[in-house]
Amino acid sequence: MVEARRSLHLRLQEYCDCYLETDPQKEIVVINKKGATADVTKDREEVALKFLCLTILYGIKESAKKITLTKKGRDEVRLDVEAAGKYLLPAPRADIADEILKVMRSITHLESERGREVLSLGLRSDQLELTVEFASAAGENTLTILFPTI
Repeated sequence: MVEARRSLHLRLQEYCDCYLETDPQKEIVVINKKGATADVTKDREEVALKFLCLTILYGIKESAKKITLTKKGRDEVRLDVEAAGKYLLPAPRADIADEILKVMRSITHLESERGREVLSLGLRSDQLELTVEFASAAGENTLTILFPTI
């Protein structure tokens, strides 16, 4: 019998539950340095889910307004945070950034170049409503996660 694969959304929530008590910035640095080898499975999809989870948890911890992942061309990746100020986090490698964009498009079902969707994320006994936006143009892909005002 074939085991049914859990949805990406559920797996993202499971990662958030698992990493809720950690320092997300430290974990982001590890993924930045190691790429797919940051996970025992060496699976890019798993690392992308973990990176999304850590980015969201970091945003919550820092009371961020938004976090933006931008990939230009083949190799240029930025991870911008807008919270009390504007600053950069270590960005994932280009291959992981591609996978992050793919995973989040799959979770939100946004396939067009531009789009916006609310993502409800269960965090233990609470819930968080994030707004996810995509923009693509001329070799640049952007994923923005907007956080609610708390």
